Amino acid sequence: MNCTFTLLAALMLVVVETIAAPPIGDKVDWPSFLARHDLVFETLPTHFDYGAFLGNGLLGAMIYRDGDNRLRFEIGRADVTEHRRDNARLPIGGLVLETTGKIQDGTMQLDLWNAEVRGNVTTDKGALQFRAFIHTDVMALLLDLETSDGEKTAKFAWVPGHGQDKRNQQRFKEDPPNPPFTTETIDGLAVCIQPRYAGGEFATTWKEITTHKGRRVILSVADSFPANTARQEVVATVQKTVSADFDKLLASHREWWHKLYPKSFVSVPDPKLESFYWIQFYKLGSASRPDRVPVDLLGPLFRDTNWPRIWWNLNIQTLYLPVYTANQLELGESFVRFLDAKRANFFRNAKEIYGFDDCATVPHTTCYEGLRGDGSCAPDRFINPGDFTWALHNYYLYYRHSMNHELVTNQTQHAFYPLLRASINLYLRLLKKGDDGKLHLPVMHSPEYGEAADNNYNLALLRWGCQTLIELNQRYRFNDPLLPRWREVLANLTPYPVDESGLRIGADVPFAKSHRHWSHMLMVHPLHIMDTDDPANRDLLYKSIHHWLTVDGSRGVYGWSRAAAASLYAALGDGDNAIQQIHQHMADSRFVRPNTMYIEGSPVIECSIVLARSLQDMLLQSHNNLIRVFPAVPAAWTNAVFHNFLAEGAFLVSAEHKNGKTQWVHVKSLAGEPCRIRFNGKIYALCLAKGEERFFSNGPAIVKPLPIAPADANPHGLKKAISTGKRATASNVWGPGCAAIEVFDGNESTRRGAKSGSHGAWCEVDFGVPRPISGMRSLKSFHLTKKQP
Repeated sequence: MNCTFTLLAALMLVVVETIAAPPIGDKVDWPSFLARHDLVFETLPTHFDYGAFLGNGLLGAMIYRDGDNRLRFEIGRADVTEHRRDNARLPIGGLVLETTGKIQDGTMQLDLWNAEVRGNVTTDKGALQFRAFIHTDVMALLLDLETSDGEKTAKFAWVPGHGQDKRNQQRFKEDPPNPPFTTETIDGLAVCIQPRYAGGEFATTWKEITTHKGRRVILSVADSFPANTARQEVVATVQKTVSADFDKLLASHREWWHKLYPKSFVSVPDPKLESFYWIQFYKLGSASRPDRVPVDLLGPLFRDTNWPRIWWNLNIQTLYLPVYTANQLELGESFVRFLDAKRANFFRNAKEIYGFDDCATVPHTTCYEGLRGDGSCAPDRFINPGDFTWALHNYYLYYRHSMNHELVTNQTQHAFYPLLRASINLYLRLLKKGDDGKLHLPVMHSPEYGEAADNNYNLALLRWGCQTLIELNQRYRFNDPLLPRWREVLANLTPYPVDESGLRIGADVPFAKSHRHWSHMLMVHPLHIMDTDDPANRDLLYKSIHHWLTVDGSRGVYGWSRAAAASLYAALGDGDNAIQQIHQHMADSRFVRPNTMYIEGSPVIECSIVLARSLQDMLLQSHNNLIRVFPAVPAAWTNAVFHNFLAEGAFLVSAEHKNGKTQWVHVKSLAGEPCRIRFNGKIYALCLAKGEERFFSNGPAIVKPLPIAPADANPHGLKKAISTGKRATASNVWGPGCAAIEVFDGNESTRRGAKSGSHGAWCEVDFGVPRPISGMRSLKSFHLTKKQP
């Protein structure tokens, strides 16, 4: 018998009436909805970091202008690695379209719905149009080109990458470099082959064919180790793709993407944020597939980087955080499968680092086998047990949102429980009882801050791990012999160190300098093991967050710090502060590029992706067996809607916020778990069998995008500066030799200057109409440069 209860403040259970779930009016026109979020490039980007990107979870391409007569498709493949030292990612190269004339201008549009890029290029000889996509299943880039008569001689060429692990070669001068690339003709195709000193090879080939409208290029990359078979594999892929029915290839590619997006829906009264959110799921769809490698900091793309493999102190964990609530578990499966497949290596790491046989861990970074390596990416000073325990929290979220019991109980096929148990074993071996009778952790690394005993990062993860192991034993009756020990740890573990500024880094280290990681507050987000409804905890957390964001002039707070701060505020139900942090993230042009990619000297793909989780946390939270609907909506948001978000316990939840209140909520159980849900100040306890659903309504349930003004559509992508094409006027106070040049648009803002060899004291541009200018930033200054308002 199904039952619905309202839990009142006095904790009395009162039966209330609900109605059977009517069909939700799904009014989302997906092609037109996503079209308003396409990345629109009003001018061609001139650098990798600003380009239009494609990917299928393994093969990737970044598209940008490369000089006066080149359009470049820089190719990456996520499993092309060095196979020595750190087994780091390696560059492959780029396909370039060499135009006949000099490029004058161009545009591109990244079509999210169809996962393809369309572009137009104008030269002083004519025009070119292209369409490109990387097939979702086939390891191939397919590129169609049409040209005007003046550009008929435009040609394609392959430019190989250097094929070296530059980071380790700088440190280990004695290491022989990889041999130079070679070319070989196989079945009529020119194949670029890059051998590796460690063995194996990767190979690239492409074929150009004529179509009824122009030309088509099919390009592929293959990798083999230790065998030298990539050359045959890549030729076979290209030949098979060329002979396939193109219309069917295009249809199957689009079919995958058209099934991906509608698994959930969200629309909020913030067009720039809404677009940013949907672009991140295009990015995730481009970077992750269940049967492919876990997503590192580059995803399927590549350029030279400081971070050429997997980082475990937040990067891989935060990347996957948005997939769970979005009902996109398929996009998180690559990480789960990776942990399952490499379990023996995590035990090996603990043996090599700590000397223990019954423990599992990771170093600071690993290769794609989960191993440490012996290169520049594996310094000892950053190692701590918490990184691996945190990674297992992602596995836990995958389990809790799917409620696939096999993930816990089938311990031959799935490694979650054995690995969590072994990661906590490492802590158990390191704990010591102090004179105060409490259990204490020795000096360990707190990510990106320093060393501290009883640091809050590791204390929080140890607590979460013990709580979770106890929870799983109670549910599945494992009767683990370590159960009493975990309970003892929870009863006697030292409290989190705090001071007048809030949570400390550790017992002997205050939070005294600005830094970007919220490692000392992990118990709030994403672990959610501190009760944020407790007034004392709320005071502590507000103090801690404020101190973190403001100490030392905030100079160590980065864009992704703001995403974490938004989720921390959302955990406190503070939507106003959460949205402020989200806006600061998106506006931080030091790191966030117009295409929403995030660059800290090198690409870090996860640092913008995680902002999608911040928005989700404002709309739905489901930790600790309570689903919270619209828990942190900003006061300025009168309307918001989401559909088929996935809550812990495997519940599909849909709801609309209108005129400041929740208008309706729909809940469907996918696993028959107990359900407690809170909205409009009340908590309801629902008894739902698997497949059953309930509907709470103050009106009809309609799911449709919130309206936006046409000017607010497509806010992301490289835009022309308002001064583009205007003439600049420069002073000649240093003599008559000063000649102004035309203003032009660079990577992210307008450059102004004088012709080479001349001198100018100032430059000015007439925009034609009055325009408010909020500020000016100089990207490059010389010793004589002075800036004035």
